[in-house]
Amino acid sequence: MFEGLGGPIRSDRADLSGIDPTLESCCQREIESNRKLNAVETTLRRHDRIALAERRRRNVIDDLKFGSGCRCCYDPNMDGGEYIALIEMKASVGTLSEQVCNEAQLNLKTEQESNESDSDDDSEFDYLLDEDLPVPGTAGGGDNALMAHHQDRVKELQLFMMMNESAREHGFGVHRQLHPERVLHAAGLGMGGVRGNRAAAIPPAAIIHLYDPESTMSASLDVCLEKLGEEYRGTKYVRAGGRATLTMNEDLARESLPKLTRDTLPALIAVRDGVVVACCPQLSSLGDARAGKVEPHAVEAWLDNARVLLREVPLEFEDYCRIRPEEDALLENMMREKAKLAELPPENIYNCGVKGCCKTFRHQHVGVKNDEQSGLLLCQEIALGTS
Repeated sequence: MFEGLGGPIRSDRADLSGIDPTLESCCQREIESNRKLNAVETTLRRHDRIALAERRRRNVIDDLKFGSGCRCCYDPNMDGGEYIALIEMKASVGTLSEQVCNEAQLNLKTEQESNESDSDDDSEFDYLLDEDLPVPGTAGGGDNALMAHHQDRVKELQLFMMMNESAREHGFGVHRQLHPERVLHAAGLGMGGVRGNRAAAIPPAAIIHLYDPESTMSASLDVCLEKLGEEYRGTKYVRAGGRATLTMNEDLARESLPKLTRDTLPALIAVRDGVVVACCPQLSSLGDARAGKVEPHAVEAWLDNARVLLREVPLEFEDYCRIRPEEDALLENMMREKAKLAELPPENIYNCGVKGCCKTFRHQHVGVKNDEQSGLLLCQEIALGTS
């Protein structure tokens, strides 16, 4: 995971096969050198943490309804939000959790008071608190090797935090509500012919919940999936309205979900590498329909049998985003050109009196008489010779 930070670097090898043997030797050598150069540049981009962080910062949208997310996965105008049953479920769960927290804090305070009354004032380890620890950079403050190891460790932790945060911004380990028109594609369905970064377009494991907005079973399942996302951070969790999804994606639903109809909603779908591996219509065998709640252990066991619960994202960091580097470079170049045009000073247009004329030099329009010009090719004095 931490290649380039004291460990070996996995360098891409150039594919020198498939070169036309009928070409001249100079042309073959040029093709080989170009492929080797592309392999080296790919390796450098993989380990350029500053460039990756800059790309991530530029493509992240911070004002989404659920927080921050990458523009390649989310649409700020359509995605996000919660349905009625889920809002009511979270409100009831939040009230119960507040009561439990208050009771736990009260018990902890009581235990601390009893421990303080029973503890001795003088401890045999108090002398450790009085010792002055050596300060780095001073005499006896540690050698350079220890400081270098400390800095490398800090860099590893920073990279690990950036990777986890970027994974969440691309939908891994979090449960998000998407627009019904986009939810199936976000899980990798119907993306077999995608161009560009196929690894980013088709997640290794995804879970789709087609909910019923008035079903308490759906709300209970979404709460359960949000908790599973904290443990299994390598899976992408998405949800959308079931009826709207089947209506807007009729052809794709008929191809990928042949057994799913509007009468079998709500449903839970497990997707692996862009292929549906399991489907649970009406959330059967996942809980008690009469009580309106799912059993978390049953949900976890069902998803585990479908092999869609991943603890880590099995992708390279540069494969998180669907926006290719060349597309990002083109967008950046267009933004720079737009900024340059905005900085150009306005041109001084010569006032010739003709509406719509934008010439900047001094001129006259023959045959057009107005307050600024006479419209004559020669002035009257020169023509009559009276000057």
